[in-house]
Amino acid sequence: MSAIFNFSSLVVVLLLFVCTTAYLRALRLTIFDGSLTAEDLADPQSHRRRTGVRGFCWRASRVGERASPYVAVSLAAMAVHIMVA
Repeated sequence: MSAIFNFSSLVVVLLLFVCTTAYLRALRLTIFDGSLTAEDLADPQSHRRRTGVRGFCWRASRVGERASPYVAVSLAAMAVHIMVA
């Protein structure tokens, strides 16, 4: 069964994606910024110009950075769920 149709698998895929993008951003800070200039990065509304795959990855990495305790608890809960179920 595809991960799209199974809710548990979909949550696992999303959590792993968030963790992977946060890790890649920690390794290289400008990996999802693309061709934005320093002025664009200083603008508080610059997140609205991030579109497409890079924008989605940028948002996922921000979730992984800012909500990391919640992401860690979610990962632990899913690990227990997978081991038990």
